[in-house]
Amino acid sequence: MPEIHPRSGSRTTTRLLSLLLVLAFALTSLAATALPVEAKAIKTARASYPRAIEPLAGYQPQTTCSPKAKPGVANFAARLLAAYPSTRSLGIVRACSVGGRSEHKEGRAFDWGVSANSASGRAKAAKFLHWLMKKDQYGNRYAMARRLGIQYVIWNHKIWGAYSASAGWRKYTGANPHTDHVHISFTWAGARAKTSFWTGKVGNVSSAPTPTLPTGPNPVPGDPATPHPGTVAPPRPQPAAAATLPAGPELVDETLSVPAASNGALTTGSLAAGGSYLIEASGTYRWGSTASRTADAECSRAPGDSTWRRDRSVHTWQPSEDHLDLYVDGTDMQAAPDVDTGGTCDTRTHTYRWTYQPQRTGRVTFALWDPTTLADNSGALTIRVIALVPRDEMSWQLPATAAAGVTSPGALEAGGTYLLTVTGTVEAGGGVTSDAECSTSLADPVWRRDRSVDVTDPSADNLDVLVDGDDRTFRPVTDPDGDGCDADGHTYQLTITAGSTRAVNLRVDDPAWGDDTGALTVTAVRVRPAVDTETVAVDTAAPAGATTRNYLAGQQLRITATGSYTYAAGVTADAECSATTADPVWRSTRSTLLADGHYLGDLTVNGSTPDWRTLSGTSSCDPATHSYQLLYTPQQTGPLTLGLADLDLADNLGTLTVTIGPAG
Repeated sequence: MPEIHPRSGSRTTTRLLSLLLVLAFALTSLAATALPVEAKAIKTARASYPRAIEPLAGYQPQTTCSPKAKPGVANFAARLLAAYPSTRSLGIVRACSVGGRSEHKEGRAFDWGVSANSASGRAKAAKFLHWLMKKDQYGNRYAMARRLGIQYVIWNHKIWGAYSASAGWRKYTGANPHTDHVHISFTWAGARAKTSFWTGKVGNVSSAPTPTLPTGPNPVPGDPATPHPGTVAPPRPQPAAAATLPAGPELVDETLSVPAASNGALTTGSLAAGGSYLIEASGTYRWGSTASRTADAECSRAPGDSTWRRDRSVHTWQPSEDHLDLYVDGTDMQAAPDVDTGGTCDTRTHTYRWTYQPQRTGRVTFALWDPTTLADNSGALTIRVIALVPRDEMSWQLPATAAAGVTSPGALEAGGTYLLTVTGTVEAGGGVTSDAECSTSLADPVWRRDRSVDVTDPSADNLDVLVDGDDRTFRPVTDPDGDGCDADGHTYQLTITAGSTRAVNLRVDDPAWGDDTGALTVTAVRVRPAVDTETVAVDTAAPAGATTRNYLAGQQLRITATGSYTYAAGVTADAECSATTADPVWRSTRSTLLADGHYLGDLTVNGSTPDWRTLSGTSSCDPATHSYQLLYTPQQTGPLTLGLADLDLADNLGTLTVTIGPAG
């Protein structure tokens, strides 16, 4: 072994020790930097605790309103914020005027502001919850939650309830997902600092007011779990999906009734997995024996709370559940429905619409979730299910008494252009008759637009036909007076382009529809660009008639007109020119046939007298074949009207042949 010089060895040892000290200091500094101050424990109120500990707390819902922070909640909130100084308080109290039932209104719930959308926020919440739920030195589970008198905690779509601790963390389905804060709800003993966390003596965390049915909307936040024992019966389970779905014929358009006192109703038709269906639910029912317990497919009223609300709990065992909703194949429709009146609840007609895409094929059950009992229920909802399959032509009746309107029996295809035609009249009560756009009354027999039948709003434009709840301007098919009313045929048209594949709903806008009678006829026809020709025979002795086809606004058409006819005794004409016995030369202008600035005898298109040209284009008249053409671009989508500019059609004789097709 080589000899080591004492001095040399000492220097080496000293250097090694110095390096180790530097490294140790660096590691210590790094550790101090990596461990935030939030890692320290929450400061407890006592240095140690006895073995005795509170039982798991029962559920104590809000029964009064005293929006003042209770001492135990305020003190613990301060300790929590001190342990995690980069977090914040989102409050303890909530005003009595705010809707809903919540322990915040009694000052015994704390919202700890921490974000589930950041790693540091999730880490802070995890450390706190671990501290709250871990065993103590005596083996007591959920030790600090029990000593504090906490009844439930909500965080990041999950809920833990002391009264159902064995179920662990469960899915939370309330309106607020609690991703920006942890909600901590205390029992009264915990809120008043009367538990062992503060005093070292076991507090009474199980005594609570006698459970009563909630009278407000869903508690915020609440917990769907077993409360402490009380006099209220356990809740009926929510509607569940069947293990298998029975087969049936393809569902196209079906209406069924769902009685409130039943476990649901099964469709006759079969829905296809992956298909799209419109579910339209209307009507109200009673979920109890009194009128104060009334609900529709989405909203409800309760004793002491006559306001229609969504997300209402009606059973104290499940304070955070959304009861009384309509379920389809065991699923509550989560998406917000379309509501004619806007907002969240339809208090006018109680009609809601959803688009539904089933995950499996078969007949499905519609059911209502009343968690109390079915024995005192009455009434039923009417459910219509429409397969959203595009159709080129549809026709349906629109009764004036259909307050929520009538929806088309199929779908308009996204991007498609459709011509809606509404025909007929209805009686709107009080001696008023209306069609799609205009109305008349016994006191005012003139057909007019913009008539109000609302005594509270004389400026309203009522009795029009609304399209998907909007007042759209229908144009009259015939309007000799130019007042926008078709007082003879009562036929109006509107062009719409579908932004998505959907059904369309029409209704008569009458604020008091109870005394209405009659129905309008609605047709929806898809209009496509002209790709071939249509031939029409124009009877020169008849008023202007419409083409069979509809033509798109903006598409240039080529129209040809062939033939001649007798305009009057001694006068022969075609689409553009005429000849007389006294003047046998064919002329495009003839002073003897001029009236109101128009040369009579010309073939008209949509009421105008265009300048027809011969096919050869070399002359203005074609006395040999009487064939003319016109390049024409419709300004409105719909049929073309073809007729003659003539003051007296009775003495005409003969027909013209008109062919219409694309210009290209």
